[in-house]
Amino acid sequence: MEEIKQHCEKVIQILCSDYSMQLQYSGIIKKIYDVMQQIISCDNVNELPDIHWNSIARCFADETTDYQSPVLFEIDKIAKLTEEK
Repeated sequence: MEEIKQHCEKVIQILCSDYSMQLQYSGIIKKIYDVMQQIISCDNVNELPDIHWNSIARCFADETTDYQSPVLFEIDKIAKLTEEK
């Protein structure tokens, strides 16, 4: 669970530095930020929200047109870790 939270914190950090203006508005960037905050507040894997990671990643790539963003790589890592649990 701690490893998942570390990746979530990285995503939040990237979003705050690279997409700070978009965080003020509704959209996929704000949604990802909110989901990461929600995961960080969870105490165990059973409390994790049911997330369709591929859809989130696709929407992020479509909205930002940044197909090599570190956010996508971190989301992929989180998806794999949550599947293992």
